[in-house]
Amino acid sequence: MTNDPPVELNSFPRRSVKEDDMFDSTKMNLLAGQKADPDKRSLLEAVTKRIDLSPIIGTELHGLQLSQLSEQQKEDLALFVSERGVVFFRDQDITLEQQQELGRSWGPLHVHPIGRKSDPKEDAQLFHTTKASKIHAGEGWHTDISFEKVPSSCAILKVVEVPPCGGDTIWASTYAAYDKLSPALREVIESLTALHNADQFLSAREDPTGQTFLRRDTVAFSIEHPVVRTHPITGWKILYVNKAFTKHIKGFTKAESGKHLRSICEHMLLNFLTDHIATSDDVKVRFRWEKNSVAIWDNRATQHLALWDYYPHNRQAQRVLVLGERPYRDPESKSQLEAGGALYQAPPLWLRDVDGAGSGYRWSL
Repeated sequence: MTNDPPVELNSFPRRSVKEDDMFDSTKMNLLAGQKADPDKRSLLEAVTKRIDLSPIIGTELHGLQLSQLSEQQKEDLALFVSERGVVFFRDQDITLEQQQELGRSWGPLHVHPIGRKSDPKEDAQLFHTTKASKIHAGEGWHTDISFEKVPSSCAILKVVEVPPCGGDTIWASTYAAYDKLSPALREVIESLTALHNADQFLSAREDPTGQTFLRRDTVAFSIEHPVVRTHPITGWKILYVNKAFTKHIKGFTKAESGKHLRSICEHMLLNFLTDHIATSDDVKVRFRWEKNSVAIWDNRATQHLALWDYYPHNRQAQRVLVLGERPYRDPESKSQLEAGGALYQAPPLWLRDVDGAGSGYRWSL
């Protein structure tokens, strides 16, 4: 037993935030990475080691402290994250306040609709998984807050406590997931939209312990976004659906699919697309955390999954989310492979369809 005073948990007021108050960087000309050097020299010439973890997604940079980046390095890093999907750093001394400062250099920080008294700041979240936890953050393949009218552009996560082993996080490239689709299917989904919804958060208002609460009681957590969106910095096409928040695809007419078949077609297509991302191992990267490791990922160009394979051990991390732009599709945009954005060309498997000719993802073996 100690005589330390009890920890006073933060308690933020419940509040209603109108959709019109959400930040949209495309209207304010504040897109992170717009002022970057295309070669990212201020960033990459300062590192002591660069490790590309896969040709498509994921790079580990050594020799930099995120707490000491120059303004140009921050811009170059924003572009690099947009291109590589997720970038990793180890042995970082960055504090939560500096983590927030870095995030704010790229845009306003997101205030999550679920408030928790354990959160250190209103616009930062603490994830602490212990033996007593019933759930853990990051379950299932997802893109952070895709249910918002203006979703996140990127996330900054620092892990401050790690289990002896386990607790890895896996990211998937939604650039590459789009590239793996057949040309015929790409054409079908280009004009479709999908409903993103987070009604599961409404249960927070019924928390009998009072540890969680809703900050936005009057805002519906539903919004339509294009199934294929364009990245505002790279200009590459993104497959923008995820298992956690995308509820159904819209866009088929009754004449195309029939009165009753329409919902079946939309449901089957959504399941195929989300499973396509979840099961495409060649578009993924897996990261083994160490204490004080940091990951910065693009929430437009990736999805991720946090593994909970370390029970009964603890894992603790702190995260900030940066708000981006309202998703849109530019019909003139190209895919990552079309633009030459991957380190290598597409493997032959991607260039064969079901009958062995043409291009696109091979549907069966």
